Amino acid sequence: MSTVLYFVVVIAAFFAVVHLLDRFVWQPKRRKEAEAAPRVTLAEVRSFWNDIEKSNLPIAKATVQDRPPLTPQESRIGGAPLAIGNDAVWPRNANSFPKALVAQINFADLPQIEGFPKRGVLQIFSSFEMIDDTGACDRVIRWDPDPQADELIEIPSEIQKNTRQTRDFSETARCVGLPLAFAADTAPGNPYNWPFEKNDPTMENRLPENEEVAAILGEWEDRSERIVAGYGDHWVGGHPTFVQYDVRGEFPACRHLDRVLFHLGCDDQINLGDAGLLNVMISHEALAHRDFQKAYLTLDCG
Repeated sequence: MSTVLYFVVVIAAFFAVVHLLDRFVWQPKRRKEAEAAPRVTLAEVRSFWNDIEKSNLPIAKATVQDRPPLTPQESRIGGAPLAIGNDAVWPRNANSFPKALVAQINFADLPQIEGFPKRGVLQIFSSFEMIDDTGACDRVIRWDPDPQADELIEIPSEIQKNTRQTRDFSETARCVGLPLAFAADTAPGNPYNWPFEKNDPTMENRLPENEEVAAILGEWEDRSERIVAGYGDHWVGGHPTFVQYDVRGEFPACRHLDRVLFHLGCDDQINLGDAGLLNVMISHEALAHRDFQKAYLTLDCG
C-alpha cells in the first residue's frame, strides 16, 4: 500500500469512528440532557428579543463612492490623509514601516449621532499588529475639532506598492482613497455579541415548551443574521461585529467600550487577512470628552 493511500484509509477510518461515536454515544447523551433540562419558555425568548430591540443605537452606515475624494477633508478609507495636528507626518510602526490609514472621518459628513461630534476630523492609522492578548491592535489616533488645513500628507512609497504588508487594501484604496457617504439609521443589538450571547436560550441544549417557541427557535439564526447584515460593511455608531468572539465578553476590562467610532468590514477593495473585521471602540464617557486616545482597536479574522 502506498503512503498516500495509507493516510487516506487512516483518515477515512478516523471520521468513520467519529461518526459512530456521534450517532451512538454523543447524540443520545445530548438528547438525554436536553430532555432533563428545563424547557425554553415563551417568556424567555420574548425577553431576549425585547432586550435586543431596547439596545437599539443610532448608526451612520458608510457606503464607498465610485470616485476619488473631492476635497482633502472628505471622509475616506485609505488614500492620503489631511495634515492635522502638530506632527503632520505619516506615522510608522516600530520597524519604520508606514501604518495604514484605516479611515479619515469628517463628522461634518455624517448625519448627527447622539453623543458623537457634529464636526471635526478623526484619523485612524494602524499596522494591524496585535499588542496584547485582548485583541488590541497597534494604532495611532489623530483628532482636530476644527480643521482649517487643506494640505494632504504624501502617501509613502511603501504604501503605494502591492506587498505582503499592504495587500489588505486594493491599489485604489491605498493610493487614491475610497470616499465615504453616510446614511442615518438605527441598529438593533447584535445577538452574537456580549452580553446577549450568554443569555441565548438556544445555546443551552434545551427543548422548547411548545410549538410557538419551537417556531421562534427555528428561525433564530436567520433573524440574527438579518440583523447583522443590516449593519452594512462599514459604519460609525451602532454595534461592533466580530469574526471570532466579542472581546468584551472574554475580557471584562473591555466592557466599558460601548460605542463604535468606526467599523471596517470587507468589500471588493478591502480584505483584512481572512475576511477580517476591524472595530474602533470607545466608552461613551471618553467619547463625550472627545478623549480619542482611549479608543481601542481590535482586528480578528477567520
